[in-house]
Amino acid sequence: MELKPKHVTSRLNTLLIKRAIEAIDSGSAQTAADMIDIIQGFRQKKNKDLYQRVRKDLIARKTHLFPQAKTPEEEKSRAQNIVNLFYSFASNRPQQFGLYKVYAAEEVNELLSHYEADLKEISEKEGLLDPEHLTRLAQALYILKTGDFEGIFKRIEKRALAWAAQGKLDAYHVTNILRAFSHSQENRQCGRDKTFFALEHIVIKGLDTLSDRDASHLMYSYGVRGAGNPELHKAFEKRLDRMASNLDYPALFNAFYYMLFTESANKGLW
Repeated sequence: MELKPKHVTSRLNTLLIKRAIEAIDSGSAQTAADMIDIIQGFRQKKNKDLYQRVRKDLIARKTHLFPQAKTPEEEKSRAQNIVNLFYSFASNRPQQFGLYKVYAAEEVNELLSHYEADLKEISEKEGLLDPEHLTRLAQALYILKTGDFEGIFKRIEKRALAWAAQGKLDAYHVTNILRAFSHSQENRQCGRDKTFFALEHIVIKGLDTLSDRDASHLMYSYGVRGAGNPELHKAFEKRLDRMASNLDYPALFNAFYYMLFTESANKGLW
């Protein structure tokens, strides 16, 4: 049974965080799975001390956490473990660093520089990352908000197109990958416009399966890039008309910017 710190007293929570930090410092967290369990156990807390311990441990014990594979099965497992740990780490990263913000960004870049070659290899090599893990990697890089490492995104893009050609990507995967592309590189964006056009048939087919917020993320992604054929934007406006009265703040933000980017003249939507 998992003990969720959000359900315990502040004193016990402090003791639990202290015990988790001790486990990392002493090397008791032997495997990538152990590290993921610790991060997920405190996923609502986003404790800065714990975050720093995990970050430093990922650098110091990289070869121990992710030993070189000897078989194809081990290679695939290693690749997916790297992605899962980075996704957990990114998802639980504290959001407020105050005056420490610049240093925090530099520390993320330091961590990624130690794994850059691995992330390029696993995202490019066929058979290592399935669509789910490829999507998680794109999301992790987006959440970490790094302005560097575009080479990793390029390989994610290439592998995503390969999966799409095989019919293995669905609307969920496309939504989160394109969202990552549209907000990556400190909002300088990455990916080629033709990739957005190449994936739009998946968007049109699966648009009605997405939540309102996810649909709005797609609208923003295509709007800010100025990409997409008329058929796609017709489907977007039709969906937006249905969900306009139910939008939460993030979805409303995306919808407004989509309409601005596309210079929508639909007075009913406005």
